[in-house]
Amino acid sequence: MSIRQWPTDTQSVCVAKAKKSKPRGHQVWWSISLIKATPAKYLGQVFATSEAEAIKEAVKEFNVAEALRDRIVAKTEDY
Repeated sequence: MSIRQWPTDTQSVCVAKAKKSKPRGHQVWWSISLIKATPAKYLGQVFATSEAEAIKEAVKEFNVAEALRDRIVAKTEDY
């Protein structure tokens, strides 16, 4: 005869895994898109530490006009 263990048994404990935290200053790849029409135009990827820095880098790298700079979107690429 086997013993049935219940989830409240003190011998079996389920523990959630801790989320990995990103260290400050760690650079990641960001996908850059320009929202000008539907669908948005994919410009490319940049390597930066934050979204704001990724947008600044994209403006330089992809030569985005002054009038369109507020339409740039950066999305992180975590693998």
